[in-house]
This record gives sequence, C-alpha cells and structure tokens, in this order.
Amino acid sequence: MIRELRNRLALDRRQMRMQTRFMVYFGTVVVLLMTAVILLMETRQSTTMLRQTEMRGAAVANSIASVVIQSLYEYDYVYLQQAAETAAKDEGVAYVIILDKEGTVAGHSGRPERVGHPPVDAYSREVEKADTQVIRRFRNNLDLGLDEPLLDIAVPVRSSQSSVKWGTIRVGLSLDSMYAELARTRMLLVALGLGAIMIVLVSVRFFSRQITQPLEQLARATATVASGNLEHAVSEDLVGELGDLAHSFNKMTFDLRRSRDAIRYQNHHLENMVQERTAALREKAYELERANAELKELDRLKSDFLSNVSHELRTPLTSISSFTEILIDQDMQLDEAQRTEFLEIISSQAARLTRLISDLLDLSKIEAGEFKCHLQSIELEDVVRPVLETLSTIASDAGVEIVDQVGDDTPTILGDFDRLSQVVTNLVDNALKFTDKGGRIVVRAEVSEHRRGSSWQNKDFAGMEADTPEAEEYVIVSVEDSGCGILPEDQKRIFEKFGQVGNVLTNKPKGTGLGLTICGTIVVHHGGALWVESEVGKGSRFSFSIPVVTEGSGRYIPVEDDNARAAEEAQQILADALERNTAGSKLLVIDDEPSIVKAISRFLDPMGYESVACYSGEGAVEMAREVKPDAILLDIMMPDRNGFDVLKDLKSSEETRTIPVIVITGLDDARTAFELGASEFIRKPFDMASLLDNVRAFA
Repeated sequence: MIRELRNRLALDRRQMRMQTRFMVYFGTVVVLLMTAVILLMETRQSTTMLRQTEMRGAAVANSIASVVIQSLYEYDYVYLQQAAETAAKDEGVAYVIILDKEGTVAGHSGRPERVGHPPVDAYSREVEKADTQVIRRFRNNLDLGLDEPLLDIAVPVRSSQSSVKWGTIRVGLSLDSMYAELARTRMLLVALGLGAIMIVLVSVRFFSRQITQPLEQLARATATVASGNLEHAVSEDLVGELGDLAHSFNKMTFDLRRSRDAIRYQNHHLENMVQERTAALREKAYELERANAELKELDRLKSDFLSNVSHELRTPLTSISSFTEILIDQDMQLDEAQRTEFLEIISSQAARLTRLISDLLDLSKIEAGEFKCHLQSIELEDVVRPVLETLSTIASDAGVEIVDQVGDDTPTILGDFDRLSQVVTNLVDNALKFTDKGGRIVVRAEVSEHRRGSSWQNKDFAGMEADTPEAEEYVIVSVEDSGCGILPEDQKRIFEKFGQVGNVLTNKPKGTGLGLTICGTIVVHHGGALWVESEVGKGSRFSFSIPVVTEGSGRYIPVEDDNARAAEEAQQILADALERNTAGSKLLVIDDEPSIVKAISRFLDPMGYESVACYSGEGAVEMAREVKPDAILLDIMMPDRNGFDVLKDLKSSEETRTIPVIVITGLDDARTAFELGASEFIRKPFDMASLLDNVRAFA
C-alpha cells in the first residue's frame, strides 16, 4: 500500500502544473524559513529574559544578605523573619528563605513556623553546603503552595572582613511573566510569518506566470515539432534567458531540418550503396560458386590424374616385368631376334617410365617456382629431326605418316636443347595418340614477327604466352594432325594442370594431363607462346614460338657444322679410349644401388675405363685415398651417409681434393653440389651417352 501511495504521489507530481509547483516549493521554503526564524528568536529572547531574571534574583539575594548579616551573627531570628517577609513582597518574588551558619531556617516568608528548625527539602540542605551561587529552575513548589514555574537563586552570606560563610539566602522568582512575554512574541512572529508567506505566494504566482507562459508556448511548440512539423517556430520577443531559450529552440529546429535533409540524402546514398554492395555480393557469390565448381573440377581432375598415373606406371612396369621374366626363364627357347625384340620393348617401356617421372618432377619444380631452362644458340632441325626419327617407328606401326617440313634454312634460335626436344616429343606423341590409322602428321616451321603468329592477333587465344616484351622475330613450329579434333570449350582447358580431353568419338582420355602444362611452361620460359587451333572432325594444329637469335642481339652463340662436329667427336672418343687403355684411367663409383653401379661399369669399361665400386658413403673417402681414381661418380641419397658430407670430406683432404667429382642424383640441388666443389652435376634418370661425355671431360 505504501508503494501504491508513493506511485500516486509521483503521478500527482508529474501531472502538477509548473505554476503550482513553484507556489508549493516556495511556500514550503518560506514556512520552513519562518519556523526557523521564530524558533531562533524565541530561543534568544528566552535566554535573555532568563539571564535578566537570574541577575535580578541575585541582586535581591545580595541586597538581603547585606541587610541581615549582623542578624546572622547574633542569630536574631525575629529580625531575619521580618526581613524575609518584607523582601517577599517585591513584585515577582515568590518566596525568601534565610538559613543560618548551621543550616537552620532563620527566616521563611512562606512557612514562618519552620523558623528555628532544619530545612525539610533536600535542595535547601544541598545549597547550604555550597560555597558559591546556585541557580535552579523548578516547574512548581507545591510545598509552598506555588503551582507556577520558579527560578531559585541561592547566595552564600560572607562578611567583608573574612571569608567565613555565615548563612545562605534563597530567593524564588516567578517565571510566569517571562513565559507570557515569550508567548506574545511567538504569536507576533507567527503572524508576521503568515503575512510573509502570503506575500511570497502572491509574488511567486505573479512571477511564475511570467515564466510558465513562455514555457507553455515552448512546450506546445516542442509537441508540434515532435509530431513531425519541423517548420514551426516560436517568437523570440522574450526577455533574458527565455529569449535565449526561444532562439536556441528555433536554431534547434533549423538544425533538425538540416539534419533531416542530410539523413534523407544519406539514406538515399546508403540505399544506393546497399544496392551496389548487394550486386557486388551477388557477383562474389557467383564467383565463389564458380570457384567452388572449379575446385570440384580440379579435384576430379586430380583423381583422374592419379588414376591415369597409376595406369601409366603399372602398364610399362607390367611389360618390363613380364618380358624380363621371359628372358630370365631358361626353359624358354628364344632365338636372337626374339631376345632383341623383347629387349627393345623393355627399353621403350623404360623410356616411357622415364618420361612419366620427368613430367612429375617438372610439375613439382613448376609448383615450387624452381623450373629453369639453360638457353644457348641451337639449330631447330637438330631438335626436331632426332625426335621424328625416334617416333617414326611408332608412327609406322600405327599406320600414321609423319611429314618433316622443317627446312635447313630455319634461323638459329635461343633455347634449351633438351627442353625443346621434350616439347616437340610431347606434341608429336599427342598427335599420334589422336590420329587414326591412315592419318597424317605434318611438322613445319616458319618465321613470324609476332609471338602468336599473324593469324592469332585478334582472336580468342587458347594457350599459354610469356608476358615479356616481344622479340624482333620468332620461329613458329607447328605440329598438325588429321585426328578427331578438340571441342571449342575444351581448347583452353587442356593447358591447365590435369586438364585432359578424350577422343571426341570415344571420350576416353589418354595420358596424365601434364604434358601441355609442362610444354607451355617451357615455351614461356623461352619467351614464346604455345597455342592450339582445332576443328572437330578435321584435326588439330599445335604451335609454339621461340625467339630468333641474331649476332646483333648480344645473345648469339655460334653453332658448328654437325657433320664436322660429329666426326671430330668420334675421333676424340677413339683417341681418348686408346689413351685410357694405355694409361689405365680409374673411376670410383659410389652408389648404394648395385644395379646402377653395375650398369655404369658395364657401359664405361669397354670405353677404356677401370671402374671400382663403393656401395656405401662410409669408407668412401678412405677408398678414394687407396685407389687414387682419375674421377669419382658420387650419389647423394645414401642411407648410411649423405653424399654431400662425402663430397665435403673429399674436398677437405689433401690427398683427394684435386680428384674431379661428378655428382649423380635424383635431387635437383646443383647449387649445393657446385658450392661444395663438384665438377659436374647429372640428374637421374640419365642417358649413358651424356654420362660418357661428362666423364671424358674429367678423366
């Protein structure tokens, strides 16, 4: 219930008009102030009047004492009684009591019968013992028949010659007159307070109207503005702070109008931005969906790639394993022609495995950003013709004709011989895969001023291209087949990693999907381009461009005549072999794979070398000191000791530091090998002819 009453009072305060609030607040303040003033003045007047009464009582008592001191000496109770009665007749004196030296009542204006007797009240006995003046107020003294407030003053009586106390004079003064005067003063102050309150309330009402009327006007204007009418304004013809308030209100409405307009503009701008962002988000969502689809497609391509790699590995391994078992089986009666045929199959399948592994290694280098090409001046026909001669047998067996239209007058190009051979091999091999029996493959070369050739300058380009500035001239090599062709939507995809397309008739992919990616990377590193032109049912033409090198370009490397060079190399090989047979050149072969050591020995020994095998990194340095070979062939990946550590020890020893070391490894870390002192670096898998060339250079 208290809470309900409190809530109702709070509601009443909220609904009370401001003018009424002013009157209540100021009236309350004035009442409290006047009450405080009345209490203060009454207290001060009471204190003053009481002090005056005390002084009068003391004066009366001292006056009596000066008159009766001789009678106290003589114990003249009759005179003392008369003096007490005479003094009690003064206005305002209620009683007079005189006590002698022994405390006996010597005079009593109200009770003369007590003269000569000890006092009966405790207060008389108390003051009789006091040596100083004692003042006390009493509500009444019923013993004397006095029912009124009294002020009792007790004064000790002493002679002027000595300090001996001869008695005590008690004078009782009535306080009725004092309290009556205080009551009259209180009534006067209350009347004055009520008058002041009325004056204040009237003044407050008048002045509050001067304040509340403009405030009510501002309140109505505020309600109008709150309802949405920001054009409303109030009059500023007011005095003082109210005029300032009206001016501030009008300025506020002006600012609100300006803010409203700015918010409207901002909302419109935000709506446009939201629309733009929504469109951008839709575009991003579309791009994410497309990227997700591409990732799914890439995942599918990787799965297909792994499946194809597994197939590409198992197929040649099965052939090699099968024909090797046939050759090893002594029960098989094989003539020389059959053995040769089986060995050729094993060799071709081993080459197929080598190409697959090389593609995987090249892909890892491309992914790591470590793919490199070693450029030099070469003749294009030296690259193309060995490839076509190698693949001619396969083409013949497949019933496909290969036509070589690369002229001898083709300009010299700047390129990596092995890498460009890899490109030509891949393109011709792809053409063979998709060309049926009776088909035709044409390989031609032409000179162009454009990297893409003149036919692709303004067309949708499907291929890979370097982003370097164009050279003055390019040699464009084309491999054109009469196969099934490639669908337009697949022509760009085939250059992506794992991108494969099958025969448009059978839809069966062939290969791993890495060849064109690697070929494109090789051509891009040469500063050229690789692209495709195809029409379904008529065939495809793959082309790549390589910059032409001239003597004025600053990158020209002279090329010797092939026949003269071949003859000179043959004579040099024969001379070196005779010299080694005479001198007895020794080679220390350090490798943990016995099959590789045996293969190297079988190949190099007929060339005039004496091969000494070491199957462990441990003890390799001691064997080198003992054998003192003319050169060392060193593998890196060995289980017991790393080949780099062996190389470091060989170059740190005085006995072996001058021996040339040829590093043979599957790692691609030529830089470390050369920093440790290797003379040459050969990466596995390698061909024996290349190994022989490197060995001849140092031993």
